[in-house]
Order: sequence, then structure tokens, then C-alpha cells
Amino acid sequence: MVIDGRSTDGLRAAAAGEVLEPGDAGYDEARRTFNALIDRRPAVIVRSRSAADAIEAVRFARAHDLPIAIRGGGHSVAGHSVADGAVVVDLSLMRDVIVDPVASIAHVAGGAQWLDVDGAAHAFGLGTPGGTFGDTGVGGLALGGGLGWLMGVAGLTCDNLVGAEVVTANGEILEVDGEREPGLLWGLRGGGGNFGIVTRFDLRLHPVGEFQGGYLYYAPDDAAAGLRAFRDLMAHAPDELVAMPVLTTRAEGAVTGLVLAFELCYAGSREAVEAAIGPLRAVAPVIHEQLGPLTYPDMQALNAQMPFGLRHYWKGHFLRELPDSLIDRLVDHWRGQPGIGALLFEPIHGQAKRVADDSAAFGQRGAAFNVSALGIWEDPDLDATGIAWARGAAELLEPHSHTGGGYVNYMGADEPIERVKSAFGPKRFAGLVELKRRYDPDNLFRFNHNIPPTA
Repeated sequence: MVIDGRSTDGLRAAAAGEVLEPGDAGYDEARRTFNALIDRRPAVIVRSRSAADAIEAVRFARAHDLPIAIRGGGHSVAGHSVADGAVVVDLSLMRDVIVDPVASIAHVAGGAQWLDVDGAAHAFGLGTPGGTFGDTGVGGLALGGGLGWLMGVAGLTCDNLVGAEVVTANGEILEVDGEREPGLLWGLRGGGGNFGIVTRFDLRLHPVGEFQGGYLYYAPDDAAAGLRAFRDLMAHAPDELVAMPVLTTRAEGAVTGLVLAFELCYAGSREAVEAAIGPLRAVAPVIHEQLGPLTYPDMQALNAQMPFGLRHYWKGHFLRELPDSLIDRLVDHWRGQPGIGALLFEPIHGQAKRVADDSAAFGQRGAAFNVSALGIWEDPDLDATGIAWARGAAELLEPHSHTGGGYVNYMGADEPIERVKSAFGPKRFAGLVELKRRYDPDNLFRFNHNIPPTA
């Protein structure tokens, strides 16, 4: 086929996977992301079955002066996995996971989701820090940091990235680990999809045993007290406990309306978790709870899956503190716009804070919390309201921001370069620019929270 003077016949012949263009059956479905605010039309979508297909896509893009977007799970809030007029390298058919239980390593194909990893590793009694939604793509989460239920005992996802197979902007394959291309491994640990197409992730695995997990729900009038108890608890919490409160709206089930929901995970016994969360139970009546023994895959599936088709605008900050006055303002902001979204509080906790500061590009270990306004709605008529609500929450957070930056995995498409720099800090950002200049000087991989190849 010829599109805008470009023939894809050679690409179709060389690639084992599907090659889709506008008008092809399956094209519209392949360009969907879970954020319905995003509606973009790529020039070509290459649904790769191997690294060889990704190489062919890169060669085609370079031959026709087209940029490249990389799609894993398709859950980018900013819609970076699909771009107008670009070649999309869609890795979603590449979901194999090979577990080496002796080395405690999982070799994960570039399009795998966390539910693929969790099930394969758990068969050997192993696991690795992953996303809190099972259908999140491994690639996006790992390359942006990776806050999850195991961060207290095993660090962030990026801390457990020990190797990778990367297709470069030159259409070559690099094997990356601590000895081969160690600088690039550092950049992949939090620097996003700026440096190439990661077609395999090598993730360190950890023994996983008994977990306690679930929810505690509090009435909205007790939300501020509950958040203060959370703040004080996490300052001295054991590594085994990760608590993530969310101010949200429940529309069905045993709890409806505005609610403070504590999402809890404890790596240990019921007696141990009860001792750890005593301060949460003491602060206010629990109006409903779902807390009990879970396997790690069950814990990972606690939040079910993220449906496609909703409209999203997310914005937040890593915070150095969570003072009473800010808690009160955030609760008021949440209660003033019910049903438009949620406020999520994630601690930076335990082993996630103890990793050597120079081991990863991720730059927010000095923060105490990541607080994010998750604007989520269905009605297009609410677009302006939802975006304004999330921005308003971020404005409340900004005076208490650790660096002025947010979590790159949650940042929207409209984040300016200043916020991207702030997410890493000056020294890390300079190192990432140098890596970009080395591995992608033409900024072929630009659909991300972009690290430019020049300062």
C-alpha cells in the first residue's frame, strides 16, 4: 500500500506481525488508548511479534523520516503510545514471561502486562514490585519508576530492572545490564521510553509468602483525620506495610458515595497487620472493610483492571511533607467536586528510599509521598471541569512539592519541559540528556515526557 507517497510493501513483507494503516481492518482498535481524551491517527502501526519486527519498524521510520511511538499496555495517561503521523511500534503481542527460579530473574517480553508476570513468577513462589492494576503494561511502569505493593520490602520496579534488550534508534539490538551499557541501564531505571524500544525486561524476583490485603473504608467526615493517621503511621511503619489511601466516590457495592478508602498490603500474618494498622482503626469508625489473606497475584488484582473508554486528566506532586493544613484543603477540594475523580496518596517507603541514590534515573526518593489528582469521567461535556479540578488540586500541592515535579507515569501530555526537568532534578536531567544525545540524537523516540538530545 502507498500512503502519502510511502510504500509499506517492504515493511509488510519483512515483518512477521501485522502492519496496519488508516483504512485497514483493525487499525482503529489498534490506535485506541485507555484515555478517551486521546484520538490520534498514526501513519503506520506495526504489531510486532519479536525484536526483529521492531527493527524493521525503525528502519522504515528512518527511511521515511517518521518519528516513532512505542505501545506496550496502552495505559499512558498522556497517550504517548499513539501519535499522529508516526510509526507506532505496538508490542502488545509480545507477552511471554520466562522465569529462571535459580537466578531469581524473570525475562519479560516488552508488551507483557503485570498479570502475565505475577502469575508466571508466583508459580515458583516469587514476585517483583509491579503496578497496582494487573493490566498495566510492564514497560511503561518499569521505565517510569514503579510504585507498588512491594516497594517497602523490595524497592521500586525500576530498582529491580537488572537487564534489558533494547532496539536502538539505529535499528540495532543492545544487550543492557550492569556490565554492558551500565549507563543506559541507569537511564532505563526511571528515564522513560526516551532511549529505544525495550523488547525484553529482566526483572529481579523475590520470595513472596503470605499477604494480607484489602480495604478499610471511612466516612467523608473522617477523611481528614484518617489521612493524618496515615501520615503519622507511615513515618514509622514496618517495611512490610504499604498503605495507599484514596479519596474517591464509590458507585456500587457495600459502600456508595464519597469515601476515604485505605488500600492496604501487608507481607505477613493477620496478627502482624492488625498490630501495624492499629492507629488507622483507632482514629475513626471503619464503615466497611474487606481485609484478609491473599496471594500476591490476588493482591495485584485487588483493583481489577483499568477500563478503556473513560476520560482522564491526572496531575500531582511528590511531597516532602503532608501538613494538616494541606490535608484540610485537599479534602475540601475533593468534596467540592464529587464524582469527577479521586485523590491518591502513595508513600515512598522502606526499601524504595534506601536504594543508592545514583543507581537509577528516578529522582524522587527524598519525597515522603506522591499525591496525585486523578480526574476520571465519562461525559465529554465535563472535560473542562475535570481538567480544572485536577489542576486545582495540583496547585494546592505545589507549595509542598519535593522538587516541583510529578510522577512521569501519571503526568499528562501538556506537562512543560520545566516539570519534566523537575521530576529528575538538574544533575539527573543532565545525565539523561547526555544519554539521549548518545542513543537517540535525532529524537526519534520523542513521544514521552521527552528528554531532548541537547540541553
